[in-house]
Formats: sequence, structure tokens, C-alpha cells
Amino acid sequence: MEFINLLRKIRKGMRELLNIDEVYLFQNEDTEHGFHFWIFPRYDWMDKFGRKIQSVRPIIEFSKTNMLESSTIKDVKETARKMRDYMSNFKN
Repeated sequence: MEFINLLRKIRKGMRELLNIDEVYLFQNEDTEHGFHFWIFPRYDWMDKFGRKIQSVRPIIEFSKTNMLESSTIKDVKETARKMRDYMSNFKN
């Protein structure tokens, strides 16, 4: 129940603060590090890659090749700060 409630809080923050309506959720246990859970947001610019699960790897590769400028990194850090603040102040 704690894990589900945590996911609900995260998704609520993503919707309310970041206007992220759609995400892909991945659960992975096939590494030496054990359990991983990924929340992969969908943005409009990603549509050109398709909407199937197979689109995720090309999106990540495109991002690594084309989006590593300082302004994007600054935006990512600001987004992380917003979510961190939201989660620390979250009220059920």
C-alpha cells in the first residue's frame, strides 16, 4: 500500500505541477541491483517516435544525442526541484 500511495503522489504532482498527463510505467527485476520502477513521461515531441513501448529506446537515444544542452539540463534540474518540494510538502 505504501508503494501504491507513493506512486499516486508522484503522478498527482506530475499532473498538477508539470502538466504531464501520460506516462509509461515499467517494473524491472532482471538486473543485479534488484527491483526498479520507471515512470517515463510522454511529451508531445515524442509522438514522432510512436506510442508503443518500442518507442522508448529511440526516444532516450534521441534525447542523449540532441538534448544535452545546458538549457535542457537546467530545466530538468528545476523540474526535479519542483517535484522534490511537492513531495516533501504533500498532503493526502
